[in-house]
Amino acid sequence: MHLFTDKTKRTDRARPSKRVPLRIRFRVSGRDEYGFTFEDYVETIDISAGGGCLIFNKDVKKGEYLKLYSPKGTAFRINVRWFKYDMRKDVRYLGFKLMEPAGRWVLT
Repeated sequence: MHLFTDKTKRTDRARPSKRVPLRIRFRVSGRDEYGFTFEDYVETIDISAGGGCLIFNKDVKKGEYLKLYSPKGTAFRINVRWFKYDMRKDVRYLGFKLMEPAGRWVLT
């Protein structure tokens, strides 16, 4: 007997596109969890067609909107999907989604 699974259903944890490990330095600006504006430099851990994961220096709230500037100066509006602090490494991780479809956004 074969069991068939419905592959059209996505779980909440499924991503719409595959993540690729890639380190790129970006400039980011926005508001931290206390509402203060900031501008800082961050680096990606991995990226996908619609978002990615950053190593971050500030605490920010889930749902916050930030501006991400590429090395070439192109600005992207992003939404914080999740935020995690690793106490052992004293490192913050931020998962984000691009707000405007940008196709090959990393190359711009």
